Amino acid sequence: MINYDLYIDDLMKKDNEAFEAIYESTRKGVFSMILSIVNNKAVTEDLMQDTYMKMIEKIAQYKKGRNFYAWLLQIAKNTALDYYRREKKVNVYDPQENEHLFEGEYNDKNNYAVYDMIKPLDDEEKQIVLLRIVSDLKFKDIAEVVEKPIGTVLWIYNKAIKKLQDYNK
Repeated sequence: MINYDLYIDDLMKKDNEAFEAIYESTRKGVFSMILSIVNNKAVTEDLMQDTYMKMIEKIAQYKKGRNFYAWLLQIAKNTALDYYRREKKVNVYDPQENEHLFEGEYNDKNNYAVYDMIKPLDDEEKQIVLLRIVSDLKFKDIAEVVEKPIGTVLWIYNKAIKKLQDYNK
């Protein structure tokens, strides 16, 4: 994991290299956070752009020495929740719309199979499992992002893993 504080001053100056370094080290987590809320690949990609734009707009509000990654994931979460609330009022859910959600490559190593495997989980469980498995966040950082005590996060994670084990028997 990189020391994000080294890039903050350059990011405030709109330095592309600083942005690229931050983007490359955070994109999986941002993607996971948003996808766990909106459950739509195309929308997730659009909301990722919105998240990084908001990050740049609000970078002066970030206090060095705090957890930058958790701060960015909170922006992603709020962006996705805002979208979800807006769309919930307008759209009727069409289950066939997301039929091919997990097709295509996500990263160099694998495809969307991990997202397909976690379908049986509820939204909160998905979010915690994705932050742990895909983003490789520590449980204390996940607790900060989802605004829950670490014990609750561990309980939800373990319950979700058991649910997945039972589901795949």
